[in-house]
Amino acid sequence: MDGPKNPFVHNLELSFLQRTKIILLSLTLLPLRLLVALCCMTFCTILAYIGLYHLDSREIDDKPFTGWRLALRKVICCILRFMFFVCGFYRVKIIGEQARPCDARLLAVAPHSTFFDALGVIVMGAPSVVAKAETSSVPFWGCLIRYTQPVLVHRNDPNSRQNTIKQIVQRSNPDDDWQQVLIFPEGTCTNRSCFITFRPGAFLPGVPVQPVLLRYDNELDTVTWTWEGPPAWKVIVYTLSQFSVNYSVEFLQPYVPNQEEVNDAKLFANNVRSVMAKSLGIPTTDCSYFDYLRIEKSQRRGRYIQKLQKKLESSLIQTTSYIDSLDDKAQSPTEKELLLKKIGIVKDISGVTELLGDFLTAEGDLRDFRLSVLVSGSQNSSQSFIKEAFKIFDTHLGEDKVTRETCLHLLKFHLFLSEKEASEALEAISPQEIVNSYSFEMFITQTKPNHLKVLKALENQLSIGMTDILSKTAGITAERMAASFEKVAASGSNLVSDMSATVAAGREKMSDVLSSAVTSLHKKTDSISEKMKEE
Repeated sequence: MDGPKNPFVHNLELSFLQRTKIILLSLTLLPLRLLVALCCMTFCTILAYIGLYHLDSREIDDKPFTGWRLALRKVICCILRFMFFVCGFYRVKIIGEQARPCDARLLAVAPHSTFFDALGVIVMGAPSVVAKAETSSVPFWGCLIRYTQPVLVHRNDPNSRQNTIKQIVQRSNPDDDWQQVLIFPEGTCTNRSCFITFRPGAFLPGVPVQPVLLRYDNELDTVTWTWEGPPAWKVIVYTLSQFSVNYSVEFLQPYVPNQEEVNDAKLFANNVRSVMAKSLGIPTTDCSYFDYLRIEKSQRRGRYIQKLQKKLESSLIQTTSYIDSLDDKAQSPTEKELLLKKIGIVKDISGVTELLGDFLTAEGDLRDFRLSVLVSGSQNSSQSFIKEAFKIFDTHLGEDKVTRETCLHLLKFHLFLSEKEASEALEAISPQEIVNSYSFEMFITQTKPNHLKVLKALENQLSIGMTDILSKTAGITAERMAASFEKVAASGSNLVSDMSATVAAGREKMSDVLSSAVTSLHKKTDSISEKMKEE
């Protein structure tokens, strides 16, 4: 797939030396660090409970803390900073300067890649965090988060979005002495390889934002905690078993939105993301975690088709061309058995069951297999997919129309959408019983361009397999030609040997003839000489 790598996967590979170091330090340094961390967290939690004593949720949200409660928050920050110091975060490199609340009420912090990002929150003076309501009930951290007077998002509340915006706007009032509001605009943890889409909710108030960049400049990345990778306990053990962890916080200049950005929160969020991506030197992507899952499923299907093509001596596109005319027969068991015979394999060959499993089930349709093969052999996946899908399905409707049922099937099977997602997509494509190819194309190219990346992941995969076949065929041809040349050379060698023998025999015969002639001549000469003497 073109573009940045999957930002939701972190593969941590440890060398023998690194494993040895982690084992040794986990037996010596790790226990000490965990003990200090537990003591600090417990003490800070007790202090936070004291600070929140006799305050209900409304009082926490209504006005900023002052007096002893504000001083207690600073004490908690100092204790937590000491905890991180003991755990190996000895020095935090600060680049730039944190803006005053009157200059930037919002702090947009990214990339968000681990729970160790909490150190950045401490360095910034514990601003109010925009977080899920569920985080307030997490042991230790929950109480500490509540003490920052957070803006909590209740995902089950339909009015939560508006309430969140209202709170941020309220805290943006320069007349109130509220601390800044901190947001992680990505909304989830990534591996820092790129910036994913910024959620526009926090940008809706249209107030100035200060972008803040977090960096972990370590040779071994043990801190990343994302969707696919080491679990939380391994991240903690591996990180606390390092001698030190390099960490930096960079404050960029506050971003003041223009009127267009104030009116369009999505544009505002994207422009702030672009500034941060340029400063950090990494790309951006608009794919979500689930988009990447679908892309990887498509890539896996392409690899299976490529694997199958390598097992065959003929082209899969030509071998499966008969499927175009099968119509509904493509679902019959007989036709599925015929396909196996045509490609000359049996079900138990390694990898084939994995590849054909979806197509050989009772609900499987060989037209889906044919469509996947055609798309994997094309140079333009989207056009090939739409053209061929509308051509081989529902042929009685012509080459540019399919039924809603078929369209729903295409969305689920080839774009890997869930039942709910496919149903919503179908409503967006067309409310009619018959769906035309133009509406379908507009949906995946204009409305949902990420679907194009799913198809593109399959694009040209078969050509790679055909290249291997051509190379293999060329190798076999070269071997056969070499063998032929050897035979010709051997034949030529035998011919030369025969000719040499013949010439040698002829030479011997000529030698004998010449010897006889010379002997005869000598005899005649001697006879003539004797006669001359007698006379």
